[in-house]
Amino acid sequence: MHGHYVQALTLKIHKLKKEIIMETTVKINVAKFKEDIKKMSENQRSLKNQRKTVKLVGERTMEPWQATYEHQSNRENLRLMYAAYGLMRGKSFSQTENKFPEEDHPLKEYQSKIDKIIEKYSQEEK
Repeated sequence: MHGHYVQALTLKIHKLKKEIIMETTVKINVAKFKEDIKKMSENQRSLKNQRKTVKLVGERTMEPWQATYEHQSNRENLRLMYAAYGLMRGKSFSQTENKFPEEDHPLKEYQSKIDKIIEKYSQEEK
């Protein structure tokens, strides 16, 4: 296994109610994680075009309503993946998405989903 494929990153897990900060080192497959983000981003671009009903560029591969649904779903997943990537790099939610203060950031509602994403990529190491 090459060092540039799997890197040891410090993951800070915040327990909101108890104000306890634990720090653990977890091996994450960063290359695979970035690759998946890039694939989803490329898919977003094609879905955005497929949503059009009038000025479609290229050939239609799916119905506009289906593209709209998939685009929305992918957008939510990408947002959570970006948040997970930010946490793995030691950034807070307010540093990842600068629109909201850290105390009442909307991404805190998705903490369990973000933890599952981090867990998924930490288990894929070989």
